[in-house]
Amino acid sequence: MGVAKKTRKFAQVKRAIKKHDDRAKKDNNAPKQDKAKGDEVVRAIPQAPSNMFFAANTALGPPYHVLVDTNFVSHSIRAKTDMLKSMMDLLYAKCIPTFTDCTIAELEKLGDKFRLALRVAKDPRWARVRCDHPGTYADDCLVDRITKHRIYIVATNDKDLVRRIRKIPGVPIMKVARAKYVIESKSAGVIGLTTALRIQETLNRNQRIYLIARDFPSTTSLNYASPWAGAHYRPVPGSTSQAVREEAQAKETYAYLKHLASSDPSSGVAAVEGIEHLENPPAEYLDEKNVQECYGHLDGFRVLERDECPAGVKWGARYDTFVINSPVYCAHLLRKFVLGGGVTREYTVLDPKEAFYLAPNVKTVVNCSGLGLGDEKSFIIRGQTCLVRNPCSQTVTRQNVDGSWSFCIPRPLSGGTIIGGTKQPHNYDPNPSTETRERLLANAAKWFPFTPESEGKFDVIRDVVGRRPAREGGMRIETEKVGDSRFVVHAYGAGGRGFELSWGVAGDVVKLMASNGLLVGEKASL
Repeated sequence: MGVAKKTRKFAQVKRAIKKHDDRAKKDNNAPKQDKAKGDEVVRAIPQAPSNMFFAANTALGPPYHVLVDTNFVSHSIRAKTDMLKSMMDLLYAKCIPTFTDCTIAELEKLGDKFRLALRVAKDPRWARVRCDHPGTYADDCLVDRITKHRIYIVATNDKDLVRRIRKIPGVPIMKVARAKYVIESKSAGVIGLTTALRIQETLNRNQRIYLIARDFPSTTSLNYASPWAGAHYRPVPGSTSQAVREEAQAKETYAYLKHLASSDPSSGVAAVEGIEHLENPPAEYLDEKNVQECYGHLDGFRVLERDECPAGVKWGARYDTFVINSPVYCAHLLRKFVLGGGVTREYTVLDPKEAFYLAPNVKTVVNCSGLGLGDEKSFIIRGQTCLVRNPCSQTVTRQNVDGSWSFCIPRPLSGGTIIGGTKQPHNYDPNPSTETRERLLANAAKWFPFTPESEGKFDVIRDVVGRRPAREGGMRIETEKVGDSRFVVHAYGAGGRGFELSWGVAGDVVKLMASNGLLVGEKASL
């Protein structure tokens, strides 16, 4: 005999007492229980460190203090990279790897498998931070330290830790990827950054400026030359209208670099002695009046006597000038822009008119795109240089008898030395030439004042190939009306002189905008 199945009762509900039932009323006469002190919720608004302003970290600057996590050491060992050299190769400035007591303790707990990582972490060259908090969990220790003191870059490959750090504004993250170090950060070209700063200085409180950037300074993009440039100030005499305009722009830039080198060395700008040796000088260098007009504003300028020049040199000069650690300087400009209330956005613009739709109520777009976004007169100049660790006390430029040029440019803040270089218009070859490198280094060993310890040998960091954005007839600096009350101001095509002309070019853009009434309105955008 079968068992009858129970029918499911869908309408059944739990019985509940009514809200007016006496059993639901609170007993006001019952003795009150004191809350335990540990159960009290403390409500407080977390205070941002004083070095954080407009979500930018003003305390980050060379020498860079890098907090190193345990697995970053292991990844570095697997990639067979020298930690200090790789950090300096990435940031182009002095770096101080820093380990906390918790990081060391965590490596000690991991046992023999991590004994090599522990030995690297205990290297006496690194800085050591003492921990006085309970526990030895390294991730919590690092997060707590960078939250309180945002003066660090954090080196880690731990995905969970990276997610936690990204929630803290102003803390860059360094990783090991493909056997080299990379860092999460962004920037823009030197002309665009400088122009943005100078426009920002003229805006009223109701106006806003946007900086649209495409590339990252830690990448090796051929078309993003600013972070890889060997940047120094060197006048170029000439009599054409283009040369006269660039001369005025260069003089304005020189005055700014002079002020910056004395007031803020962490900007990556430093004063050095400049030397020029020309074996076959053009006619402009033999005209004393022209030379005085071009070089006269330089402190300590004088033309060298024949007996002061090396063999084969027919014209020489010395003067006080400035060299620039280009990636550090670009980061300095970007930091100033953000501190002033500027807004940045990573985006690839294909046409200047596209920028009008990237923010509300955009009236003016300043096109500092390098090649001009479709200008038929623009072209690239391929350049190959070599970045070495060997220090050099001067920046020396030498013109060879065949018309080619050689130079050495030391980078401040222990950023190495750039040895160059080549100029190859319309050459799109992205690969560095071994033959060119050997020629550059051989010339440098003969002509440039590297320290005696070098003994004619160079510690090469990397070969650099970049595309300088040039234009027939020189830079385009003009205004174009593209619609009702909409304007595009063009400023591109500086060739290899972006750093030398940047502050003067930015000044010309501001004057052009002011003369056309483009700096008055509710909003202005770059």
